[in-house]
Amino acid sequence: MSDAASMTSRVRLIGVLALGQIISWGSGFDMLAILAPRIGGELAIGNEIVFAGLTIMMLISALCGPLLGRMLVRRGAAPVLVAGSVLFAAGFAVLAFSGGVTSYLFGWAVMGLAATCGLTTAAHTAVVERVGAESGRLLTLLMLFTGLSGAVFLPVTALAEQHLGWRGTLLLYASLQLFVLLPLYFFILPDRPPRKEATRQKADALSSTPVDTRRAFLLLAAMTTISAFTTFGLSPLLPLLLVQAGATQSLAVQLASARSLLAITARGLDFLLGKRGSPFLTAMIGFCLLLVSLLLLLGFAPAMPAFIGFIIFFGFGAGVLTVSRAVLPLAVFSPEEYGLQAARISLPQNLAIAVAPVIFTLALDRGGVAAMLGVAAVLIAISFVLLIVLWKTVRRQNA
Repeated sequence: MSDAASMTSRVRLIGVLALGQIISWGSGFDMLAILAPRIGGELAIGNEIVFAGLTIMMLISALCGPLLGRMLVRRGAAPVLVAGSVLFAAGFAVLAFSGGVTSYLFGWAVMGLAATCGLTTAAHTAVVERVGAESGRLLTLLMLFTGLSGAVFLPVTALAEQHLGWRGTLLLYASLQLFVLLPLYFFILPDRPPRKEATRQKADALSSTPVDTRRAFLLLAAMTTISAFTTFGLSPLLPLLLVQAGATQSLAVQLASARSLLAITARGLDFLLGKRGSPFLTAMIGFCLLLVSLLLLLGFAPAMPAFIGFIIFFGFGAGVLTVSRAVLPLAVFSPEEYGLQAARISLPQNLAIAVAPVIFTLALDRGGVAAMLGVAAVLIAISFVLLIVLWKTVRRQNA
């Protein structure tokens, strides 16, 4: 394939997948921030039940991770993404016509199956299938676009709800899946190149022995799960954490809002580094930034520079680690193994993400700011040590 044709194919690839992730994350995950009061009021259910839908979605997505890995190996990413669009449309339809708590939660169970097929892992696998070992930069670019989902769909959801109501908004999102994303996955997404037997044998020869593969997987899964647990546990609680550390309510909200922008900026900087960066070095930098942020707030709050420094370092650190969690499996395993291993890792990682806010809320309520930050710092330090051990393991295997 010529360079021009290859570039055109990659533009199509990222264009289709970026649009798919923005629509699916924005409509499926972020929409409750706008629609929750309307849904709760009309269905006569409390906010805790309304938002429990997201927990159900994440739990089902996590539990289906191993099954997803096998599907990606056998079928490839494209059919899985197609199934995700169909399931998302079905989930939105069930939610739109729900009349009480049972049908509402069932709708979120369907959304969990949709998230398994349509979010992150399948999209990243589609990139690796088509680009191979050089996928790191494209994965970062895809994550950069995905990070815009909330910025795009929060105002879209608010506008749609004003004109269509919450049920009409959900039906609109079902239509986007069926009439926009489904045709894109069918007709526009580039085909993956056929796997040649020689390439498969070469990959098998270069891959780790079973014992080393198991060790590398356990290290990577533990490191990414603990780091995801920490960042996803802290992020929703940032306004409350800052207030309890001494910031005013308005300042806490402003600083917490800036975190998302900083995280996206970090992804953009990582993309600009391109091949000059290393996923291991990127993760090390991310852990160091997070540790500095926690120590700043722990040691110098309620000083204003401590609040600002905390958000800057935390935002960049969390953004960098989000990229590294997606790219590190490609640095540890072969492209042929990427989908399987990434899906397997998603099981503990998504389970941790689902329970993290509850655990950190308990730590903040029972022990205060110092206890919560201390727990977070210990977890980040453990993740850093696991990363170093993983890095040495990979270097030893490749020596």
